[in-house]
Amino acid sequence: MINTYNESELHKTLKLYYAELYGGQTEIQFHKWICDIQTPSGTIIEIQTSNLAALKEKALAAIKEKRDFIIVHPIITEKRIENYTQEGILVSKRKSPKSETVYSELKSLTGVYDILLSRYVTLIFIEISSTEQRIKTDTKIQLANKSRMYKKNWYKTGKKLTEIKKEHLFHGKKSYLELLPKLPETFSSSELKEKLNSDEFPKNAKQNANLILWLFYRMNLIEKTEKKERRIYYKIKTQVKNLQG
Repeated sequence: MINTYNESELHKTLKLYYAELYGGQTEIQFHKWICDIQTPSGTIIEIQTSNLAALKEKALAAIKEKRDFIIVHPIITEKRIENYTQEGILVSKRKSPKSETVYSELKSLTGVYDILLSRYVTLIFIEISSTEQRIKTDTKIQLANKSRMYKKNWYKTGKKLTEIKKEHLFHGKKSYLELLPKLPETFSSSELKEKLNSDEFPKNAKQNANLILWLFYRMNLIEKTEKKERRIYYKIKTQVKNLQG
């Protein structure tokens, strides 16, 4: 078994980038935790490459103290893969066909949806390009955490940031509503998928229509209106809709 890779290089690079951007200090004690960054005004910034739910307790502590809390989550829109021998010799490199978007990464919010609309919480999805290093093995292996459904003949040893692209900042209800297309007064998942299936949105946006409904319903951005022919219909809440202007 091989230990899973800790994305320390990617995390460290983004931590230093945002520390410089906000004029903050890194590795600052906050109660029982160490925060990635603290700004001169006391804002806490956390770089989280996965499992946003792990930040929830820390975020709630910051909210209780009325401190701003910024979550930065990288979205890998372009990834190159480098394969090495166990002696460290580069044998091949290629571009990965996978590309993440804001819509595909909404799944990372399912464990923190109930804090996202706090006045003290800001979410930043940052688009990046990265290079992933892998070591080829002679036989197919499982990782130490047994996360692989099928054994593979490689394991990750690192991931480095190669380019910082676009930021998507979410703070308050209006910013999340901007992810929605123009919709009729009431709509089902079918109407949402149809509207998302256009050149205005990423190709994988429509695949996440049900996730959007799940998330926005629990964030109290939309409400259920009726069920017809086994379809559930929704509408944007009136007080929320007024924010769209």
